[in-house]
Amino acid sequence: MQSEVKPEAFYDSLSIAHKLDDFLDAFQLEEIHLFSYFASILFLYDGKTPADWNYQYIIFNGYPYADDLALALQRHIQNGWLEKSGTDYFKISARGLDELNKFKNLTIFQKRESYLDAACTTSILMPYQETIKALISDPSVSNAIGNQTLKQDLSSSKFEELSAAIGVPSGDLIIPSLGWIQYLLNKGID
Repeated sequence: MQSEVKPEAFYDSLSIAHKLDDFLDAFQLEEIHLFSYFASILFLYDGKTPADWNYQYIIFNGYPYADDLALALQRHIQNGWLEKSGTDYFKISARGLDELNKFKNLTIFQKRESYLDAACTTSILMPYQETIKALISDPSVSNAIGNQTLKQDLSSSKFEELSAAIGVPSGDLIIPSLGWIQYLLNKGID
């Protein structure tokens, strides 16, 4: 019997795949996990709890990893919504885009979209490899051990500190997401 895919993981993975495919022309599956994790940090920044995100992350091969996302991605591949593009890369198919568009306007996903969009927009506004490097060097990620659930509260408290310092208006997610990436990059240089 196959496990059920959580609606949030189903939607998040297709939405991120579409955004990364638009920008990069192809993506690796671990990048879906990474940008989903970053979106969950933005979710916390907005005053929500990790439990409200509805799935958790561990570290696998140096990247945040969520079993729920992996299951959703596996289904997307089986259904032809994600297609191989080279050895380790994927693209969202026209069928995958149609599937995403069916769910995009549902109220349950509209607010999540703002977090997913802000997380992925950083990869457009800053050099992509620097964004990846910064997210992987986040202390919550780099200090986690194996299958230990990632602690997301450390990142959110630092995020609030950063936002207060730069005077970000409430509800703006793009500026704090860019600030967080820059903060992580600068911290890695020290």
